[in-house]
Amino acid sequence: MMKKVCIDTNIFDYVALKNVTYGKACKEILDDIGIFLDGNCSFLVPIEILGSLSEINMKIAYKALLGFFSFKLNLIEIDEKLILSAGKISEKDKINGYDAIHVATMKKEKIKTIITENYDDFKKVKNIEIVRPLDYRKWKTSRTTITEEKD
Repeated sequence: MMKKVCIDTNIFDYVALKNVTYGKACKEILDDIGIFLDGNCSFLVPIEILGSLSEINMKIAYKALLGFFSFKLNLIEIDEKLILSAGKISEKDKINGYDAIHVATMKKEKIKTIITENYDDFKKVKNIEIVRPLDYRKWKTSRTTITEEKD
C-alpha cells in the first residue's frame, strides 16, 4: 500500500543540483513516487523549482521542470480558499507563506506526512510528520515492516 505524502520543493532541487549531501537520498525518494509513495504537492512546487533553480542555471531549471512533470504526482490547484487557509496557518504557526501553502495543501488533502529537509520551519506546525531525506530509508523500512505485520 502506498503512503500518501506531500513532497517539498527542496527534494526536487537537491536532485536537479546533484547536491553532495542530499542528492542521492532525494533521488531515492523521487524513484519511489508511484511505487511506495503517493506523492502530492500544490502547483507552488514547480513554481518554486523554476524560481530557485533559474537563479542558479536556467537550463537546469527547465530540465528540472520537465523532470518534475514526468512524475505521477497529485498536483493540487492553488485557489483563494487555499491561500486564505495558508494565511491563517502562517499567522498561527509563524511560518513563511510558501511553507504555509504546503501545509494548507496537506490539510486540504488530509495528508499527515511531508518529505522535506526544511525541518526548522515545518517543526513549528503541530500534528504533521516530517521525513528528512537522510532519514527516508529508515522511515520507509519502518513503514514497510508495519504494513507487513498488519497483513
